Amino acid sequence: MLKLILNGTVGKDADVMDVGNRKAINFNVAVSMDYKNTQGEKVERTEWVKAVLWRSEKQSTKIADYLKKGQKVLIEGIPGSEGYQSKDGHIKASLHVNVKDIELLN
Repeated sequence: MLKLILNGTVGKDADVMDVGNRKAINFNVAVSMDYKNTQGEKVERTEWVKAVLWRSEKQSTKIADYLKKGQKVLIEGIPGSEGYQSKDGHIKASLHVNVKDIELLN
């Protein structure tokens, strides 16, 4: 099994969608990393990850209330990626995660 663990910040308030008898809570997480480049200068890099958390209707409302912009989260789930063509014609890829466990950190 492939597992992804992310420690990051929610980028905007979560969006809840009806999918059959379940709810999908969609949100983005910014994960920042620091490293030194070849010149020895500190560089900060931020990656954005799309996340979806599946829950019952009752649970989804409570969880979505806490997934607001700026909320620190630790999430664990199954990663995936998808390719797309940008408006300028370049082929790009995005990372997403099907969240299995989430912890609010602040």
